[in-house]
Amino acid sequence: MRERESLIIGTLAVILQIIYLFPLIVVSKVIIQEFFSNPQVTNAQSIIELYNIITNNPSMLVGTSETVCMLSTIVLTGIAEKDKKVLQWVAGIVDGDGNFHISKKGYVELSVVMEPRDIACLYKLKQMYGGAIKATSHANAVRWRLHHKAGILSVINGLNGLLYNPVRIAQLERVCSLYNVEVISSTPLTYNNGYLSGLFDTDGSVYYNKSSNQAFITISQKERTLLDLLVSVYGGKVYASNKAKTAFKWTISKKVEVLALIDNYFHWYSCVSAKNKKFGLVKQFYYLSSIGALKASPDSELGKSFVQFVERWDATDNPQ
Repeated sequence: MRERESLIIGTLAVILQIIYLFPLIVVSKVIIQEFFSNPQVTNAQSIIELYNIITNNPSMLVGTSETVCMLSTIVLTGIAEKDKKVLQWVAGIVDGDGNFHISKKGYVELSVVMEPRDIACLYKLKQMYGGAIKATSHANAVRWRLHHKAGILSVINGLNGLLYNPVRIAQLERVCSLYNVEVISSTPLTYNNGYLSGLFDTDGSVYYNKSSNQAFITISQKERTLLDLLVSVYGGKVYASNKAKTAFKWTISKKVEVLALIDNYFHWYSCVSAKNKKFGLVKQFYYLSSIGALKASPDSELGKSFVQFVERWDATDNPQ
């Protein structure tokens, strides 16, 4: 009799442990699947929130559908935020180097043209929407083209309300009209938005001036409207790039502002292009400047350290 009672009690204990751990197992599986689907995005915030629930209030891990739903919502919210960041990045890419074209027969094509070193951006677009990537015949550039209707609809529905370039918005409105899609007004641009990283991937630049010991983060445009918007959110200034004022450049040049933008923005909203590698080198530039390496003789140890820095900097312009 006692053996039977012990067996029953042991079985119940195992069942209770399974019930207790089931929600954690389910949500952990979702996290692991999401992690391996995109190794660059770990949904760290979702994992931290889940950890806090487990450690601060483990009694919440009761085997009920409500608990499973609650924990799953945490993970799915992280996934949704990642997807939103990606769409914001695409919006920046399209605003910068994209173009919507409608043929006389009513066919729509979206194209994005970039330098060969930044082809990783085009491959990401192809992975998301399909299309084809080919070298242009008249310039040292690479073009991604998308013209099938399903892909175009996916783009316009995803970017509707996320564009800020007046030229691109006008193009999108014509495409939306053709496909009977309601146009959504652009949402206000905020600091924590993937848009800037996409725009920087297309029209951005990072460079330094050895004489002034300065590093610069810039974005160039033919019109200043979009650049003035960046100033209102990220600071910096807009300058005319030529006397005719047919081109403009948004510039961040103060050391404190450059480092703040790298640490507080680009660290969280990484660029896809090869330009992203330069942000880490900017900090090294400031360090070498602080120890006098920029003005040291090229034959000295300090001077050699700066020569090596220049080689690494130039290598990012021609990634292998």
